Amino acid sequence: MFKQRNNLFKKSMLISTIVAGSLLFGTTWAEAKTVEVNKVNATAVSTSTKTVATSVSKKGVLTLPKNFKTSTVKNELKPEAAKLIKIYGGSLKDGKTTTFNSYVNKHVAPHTKTDYLLGHQYTKDDYSKKVKGTRKVNSKDSISKYSKAVMKVTTSKVKNSYAHKGDGWANFSYDFQPENYSPMNTVTIYFRFTQLKNGQYVLENIHYY
Repeated sequence: MFKQRNNLFKKSMLISTIVAGSLLFGTTWAEAKTVEVNKVNATAVSTSTKTVATSVSKKGVLTLPKNFKTSTVKNELKPEAAKLIKIYGGSLKDGKTTTFNSYVNKHVAPHTKTDYLLGHQYTKDDYSKKVKGTRKVNSKDSISKYSKAVMKVTTSKVKNSYAHKGDGWANFSYDFQPENYSPMNTVTIYFRFTQLKNGQYVLENIHYY
């Protein structure tokens, strides 16, 4: 049986609850207080509110408009989820995280001295631990077969397992079960968005299960 690294250790960053066969995710920092975020570096995230967006902006940092609909966003993020799951398969294959790090630099909001955003390094370190841990507890042959199966992911095969908009934050998660593998070996990717003072939501963190 292929071993998922996060199935063997306690998850300290996110709290998950199984309800009716689906995973509902919350975050320790979101429950502790309402996040108040100052203006993110203007070169990374636009703070203009003149243009009314109706969907996900993917040109730079992934951004959601103030009054977005979860039903719309959950579908628009599926291609991104598929892309990131495929990247994960590649990282498992060779142990490299360069492609993922490049994605983070472009699409995740950076941490600045005037906000509470987790920033790039937090997301990169979390991903690196996931990849190294999973490679460590599996044989080379198991990793090779599993990574190939994961890299066959397509948008149509990705399922949205959770989509929720809270007070100052929004969470979306997606699942992909590789062919010929059990549900225990499903790859789950989690997007956490945080709302800025201008009303927009920016992608703060990406996490893999």
